[in-house]
Amino acid sequence: MSSSPRRVTSSTQIYADLRHRIVTGALRPLQCLSETDLAAALGVSRTPVREALGKLEEERLVEIRPRFGTFVAPILPEAVFSSQFVREALECAAIEQAAARCTSAGRATLEDILAAQRGAEDEEAFFLADDALHRALMAMAGQAAAWGVVHAAKAVLDRVRYLSVQRPRKRQSILAEHRQIVACVTSGDAPGAVAAMRTHLRGVFVSIEQSLAAHPEFFAGDAQGPRPNRHRPRQLREAAPAVS
Repeated sequence: MSSSPRRVTSSTQIYADLRHRIVTGALRPLQCLSETDLAAALGVSRTPVREALGKLEEERLVEIRPRFGTFVAPILPEAVFSSQFVREALECAAIEQAAARCTSAGRATLEDILAAQRGAEDEEAFFLADDALHRALMAMAGQAAAWGVVHAAKAVLDRVRYLSVQRPRKRQSILAEHRQIVACVTSGDAPGAVAAMRTHLRGVFVSIEQSLAAHPEFFAGDAQGPRPNRHRPRQLREAAPAVS
């Protein structure tokens, strides 16, 4: 394995640790994840390890092949599109409510997160601040529980997001989009907030093409073959539920 795992004791902790390492690329596609080796390294039985790997399989982060083993899954572009669809539907619906419910305390929270993201010293800190902002907006909308659905749905998407934030220009673009989203929410501009969030989330369609070109080893199939459908945003726009 590429790094020594922290000593953890529960399937939830093991899941969180492995998920983070897969998303950040510390564990790379097709790398073997041995239940026996993980259990020994973590000082636990194989049961919590098996449970954690099962949850990661549900999120399409690992592949469990009977009689062969468990491996980190390569990124499947179509899975990214599915994740983005779920995220857009939920977050665009929630941000409309956030704009209607934003308080002075909520404004301060969002501004603090933006400041933390602006001052992030590396891509991991930037990525964590990114998640913190989206989670705070869901909570502001009164939909904190729905963040768990978003978090699970965006597992594959997060891998592309993490590859993309390694580029300084992408981080600058994301920060500018976040500022626009926050400006709309804090001013009570619900339609503007929805439009800004939708534009922001659909940036993944550019990110996946750039990541395919720069990091083909992370993706399934022939990286020199067909790229994701550039018309996908239009298809999603037609299929996504309207936000009134």
